[in-house]
Amino acid sequence: MPWCAGSARACGTVGGAQLEVMVDSPVTAQLGSQALLPCTFTVADDPISPEYLAVHWYFQGQELASYDDSLSVSRPGVSMDTEQLARGNASLVLHNVTVSEQGAYRCLVIHSPDRGEQSLHLAVLAMPTVAVPSKAVLRGEPNLLKCSVSGFHPADIVVTWLRAGEVLPASPLPVPQRNPDGTFNISSSLTFQPTEQDQGVTFSCQVQHAALPRGALQTDFQLVFGVSPVVNIHAPTFVQGKAQVLTCDVKGFYPEAIAVNWLLNGVRTEAPRVNPNGTFNLESFYQFKPAAESEGAEISCEVQHETLSRPIVRSVRVHLEREGTQGSVIVLVVSVLVSALAVAGVAFCLYQRSRAARQMFTASDIVGPKVWVPGEYVSLVCIGYHCPAGTEARWAKCQNEELTSIAGGDPAGSDGEQQPLVPINALYKVQTQMLPLDKGSATLATTLMFRVRSPEDLGARYQCCFISKDGRTLSTKEFGDYTLRPFAQTQGPAVDPAAARPAEEQRERPPGCGGPGSTKLLDSTERSTPNPGLPAGGVAQQGGGGTAR
Repeated sequence: MPWCAGSARACGTVGGAQLEVMVDSPVTAQLGSQALLPCTFTVADDPISPEYLAVHWYFQGQELASYDDSLSVSRPGVSMDTEQLARGNASLVLHNVTVSEQGAYRCLVIHSPDRGEQSLHLAVLAMPTVAVPSKAVLRGEPNLLKCSVSGFHPADIVVTWLRAGEVLPASPLPVPQRNPDGTFNISSSLTFQPTEQDQGVTFSCQVQHAALPRGALQTDFQLVFGVSPVVNIHAPTFVQGKAQVLTCDVKGFYPEAIAVNWLLNGVRTEAPRVNPNGTFNLESFYQFKPAAESEGAEISCEVQHETLSRPIVRSVRVHLEREGTQGSVIVLVVSVLVSALAVAGVAFCLYQRSRAARQMFTASDIVGPKVWVPGEYVSLVCIGYHCPAGTEARWAKCQNEELTSIAGGDPAGSDGEQQPLVPINALYKVQTQMLPLDKGSATLATTLMFRVRSPEDLGARYQCCFISKDGRTLSTKEFGDYTLRPFAQTQGPAVDPAAARPAEEQRERPPGCGGPGSTKLLDSTERSTPNPGLPAGGVAQQGGGGTAR
């Protein structure tokens, strides 16, 4: 078959007649788009006769489509306009192009008795997506920034880091990772130590790739100077068969996004809890009911944050202790042995009492920081065990002989994941988490968080009250064991709130949670004042008492 002018043109001659087939190659198409594979033909001297015409398309040796009086296709997404054949157009259309359709195609045209064919190449392009998932860095420390480039094809790509338009040295690119759809992902890393001079400067991750219309795509961002969290785990005494609540205390972090996971012997026990709003402190609770085989088990709290190169993990070991009431029953049974019937009766009664006692409602003391500083956040935590169904937790503030109920926060039974733990536009924030137990009871953990104000909190006491469904007060706990530093001299001696109260205020008063008379409701939507010394949009290092400055 003699060649005609142009590398993409072929001619065939049989019996004096001439058929010429022409294609354009290469053809490029974006991933997911429609690709047109052009193939045209001419017949010298004679018009095209459909009754003598046949067209076949092949891809990697397999027939895709054929026309011989009618069109036949071997797979969906392939089409040909048969009305155009009489005009010499045998082009093939591929719909919703995938990476797997890249390669060489062959167009064969037969106009009896002549035949001609030509091949073309289809290149499938996929534009990359560029993202810098974390812009948080620690000032004055080595930091690692990552630029994630995903969904691109072909694999050849160039990634450049810029600072104020100037190229920065970066780590060599790894080998791109192939996705199931044939596209590629890659991650570029930049290691550097940010300083004050980097505040407000524009950094960029620039990508050059064949699929980009202008050849390059650039993502600009500014650094976020963050603070890593401080993590502590608090565990009660473990008693076999008795549900316990562990607390993971996460403080002083910035920016706001954080994930807390609980693990038992290294295996995650529940989905991560994410606190999505502008918070600085977070408490996460985990309920655990140890069995005999739990002896020696490890319970861990894992915290993931933008400023951490690896998660922080805090762990405790389970060491089971026998409950005192059970021990007393056993001692009594062994020691008395006066009469089998009498001992059995006494032991049974004591066991029943002990069992009932273990199922009775109890409340922990309120836990909170011992030193309060005006402008800082504090959190008070109280936990009720074996709460009857419908139990609510309420907070109140006692000051100057006046008991003031605190409104706002999550309803009982909510895990509070949709609400910020720290009050941003509110004076107080209450978070309540319900952990169901057997037989309809539950453990109720409630947290009160607020910004310390002076003189409003001078001499104040805070109460946590558990109320049953029928309105009975199950228990009331009070917290006043703290000292308040003067606002004007945060480094000076602390003020004892008990000494700051009037003499009549220091006398013993019955606990209570609201009610008629002097009680009034605090407005939970009152806007809080800015943290002293904290720039807009920023956060300083965590201070004493587990709060963030």
